Amino acid sequence: MKKWMLISLPILFFIGFAGANYLGFLSPSFTSVVNKPIQRIDLIDLQGSRHSFDELKGNDTVIYFFASWCTPCYKSLMTLEKVTANKQLPINLLAVALDEDIDEINRMLIKTGFTGKVWIASEGTMALQKRYFGNEGRAVPYVVKLDRDTNIIERSYKLNQLTQWQSVLRDGVSLNKI
Repeated sequence: MKKWMLISLPILFFIGFAGANYLGFLSPSFTSVVNKPIQRIDLIDLQGSRHSFDELKGNDTVIYFFASWCTPCYKSLMTLEKVTANKQLPINLLAVALDEDIDEINRMLIKTGFTGKVWIASEGTMALQKRYFGNEGRAVPYVVKLDRDTNIIERSYKLNQLTQWQSVLRDGVSLNKI
């Protein structure tokens, strides 16, 4: 009996540790990713072409993470369309879908009228589970701001009003001041 316990205890510990890591419980906090390059993941656009966050180098960028099952994300995408439609902005905007279902994403974009740049995280909701990009709350909508070198410099869970988006995208106001 004692031998069985000595063998099974380390195995159970390993399984628990591996499960916690897989589910994101051991993932980095926002403070550990701030001022560091955004995590590189596989990204595709709606046509299936591959992309990389490295393409964003050279410009400050706001990334809006959303999902088709996220009710508040619908309103935010409609608001973003009002702010960005046919306008040159001093800050890039990229919307990243954390879904696996391109058809659902397309339906959402049609319903919201959003015409901006959209990439899809090929890991889908696992990016939430693993708390990528300092998303400790594992929530959407989630917004990060990158500097010209693609370092994460700010984040927000509460950017949702037209005036807030205008301040951030048109006037360059910090996410931390919203």
